[in-house]
Amino acid sequence: MPGRTSTLTIDYTNLMAAGVADCGLSEADLERWAGPAGDSVRDIAERRRKREVGFLDLPDDRNQVKAVLEYARALPPSIDTVVVLGIGGSSLGPHALYSALARPLDPLRPRAAGLPRRLLFPDNADPATFEAVLEVCPPERTLWNVVTKSGSTAETAAQMLVVFDRLAAALGAEGARRQVVVTTDPTRGPLRRLADRLGLTSFPIPASVGGRFSVLSSVGLLPAACAGLDVTGLLDGARAMRDRVLEPDLRQNPALFLATALAAHHQDRGRPMVVVMPYADALYDTADWFRQLWAESLGKANDTDGKPVHVGPTPIASRGATDQHSQLQLYAEGPDDKSYLFLAPRERPLLPLPRSAPAVAEPEDYGYLAGRDMGALLDAELRGTIASLTRRGRPNAHIALERVCAPALGELLMLFMATTAYAGPLYRVNPFDQPGVEEAKQLAYAALGRAGFEHLSGHVEAARDPDPRYRF
Repeated sequence: MPGRTSTLTIDYTNLMAAGVADCGLSEADLERWAGPAGDSVRDIAERRRKREVGFLDLPDDRNQVKAVLEYARALPPSIDTVVVLGIGGSSLGPHALYSALARPLDPLRPRAAGLPRRLLFPDNADPATFEAVLEVCPPERTLWNVVTKSGSTAETAAQMLVVFDRLAAALGAEGARRQVVVTTDPTRGPLRRLADRLGLTSFPIPASVGGRFSVLSSVGLLPAACAGLDVTGLLDGARAMRDRVLEPDLRQNPALFLATALAAHHQDRGRPMVVVMPYADALYDTADWFRQLWAESLGKANDTDGKPVHVGPTPIASRGATDQHSQLQLYAEGPDDKSYLFLAPRERPLLPLPRSAPAVAEPEDYGYLAGRDMGALLDAELRGTIASLTRRGRPNAHIALERVCAPALGELLMLFMATTAYAGPLYRVNPFDQPGVEEAKQLAYAALGRAGFEHLSGHVEAARDPDPRYRF
């Protein structure tokens, strides 16, 4: 298949001394990091060769695309809502796709029979929220997509049990089965066993693809297809970026360069935090998805000379221009402990402003806005923020999408996933596991009295014992 021209413009100038003088990285810094960066490329390439890392190959899986599109088209036209039951990567990824590519405020719009369907993401096991979801989703018009690779995620399992009970009461056992579709491991886990036993329609998550790297698998593509989004364009864009991020040369590989620059700013310059600040509401949930990707992949304890060393950068999702009025004061004059990634489309809706201020307003008060548009205002806010932080020596990068569309989003997601994968070896951690998360899960199982986890109950009880000196 012929290659596709990238629609992303990626500008890392202000991460370097060329943009922020003494606060940026020098050419000598890059040379010093070139060796570890090369090792990182080889590490990920070897993992891919061994089929341990599969996210890089997802854009080539045309069978997956065909399957999800056929399923979405075959759904009864009466189905106007798909509720994604998942948490973490099982929800954040598809939510990012929906927020970016569907119409703004799509869940609130009136529905017509057939595509596109609205998506809902009750990813937290909050009973108040979930009860409300059940109230607004009629059983006969709602499809429930249960998503968990392991099949044992407690929050998702609890939601699923409630849904099956409500569906069976309303539609009967057979009717309940028709309203549920499963996305999980192809061969293992309790959800796979349940799907096989009940004959539920199911889609596989490749064994080599972890949850937070699964947005381009059926985890993200199935809900996207049900919502009528451009899944083919999404994968075309991801494939174009994938081919770029396999380059072994640090200066030709945008993901490797970004991973190296952020790691160097952290480890050499004392900047352990990275702020992702999109200037488009459609991309905010992409920043939220990145938070999990970056934090869960890189926040680890590695073993150096027999001693645990705790490493990992902290990601922050910030919304432009909203957070100029809540966070920018800290970013500009607070501790110089952050790097910044700005995201914005080059083309956006305009929404023209009136050519003259209302009669009740003085021209000198609002005249500078007359005849402009809200898109130009948001772009001006972006330029002002970049200029302010750059003047103060705060390192930043600017990633511009041609517009918020499926190919550009596919490129951006692949860029961030590859950046995270390459950053793992630079921090000397495995970016594809999550031992800290697993421990919390096991302690939660102990708190619930799950068989096999009784030996951990003492840790749970000890954490609950308050010291009377500090209890008010």
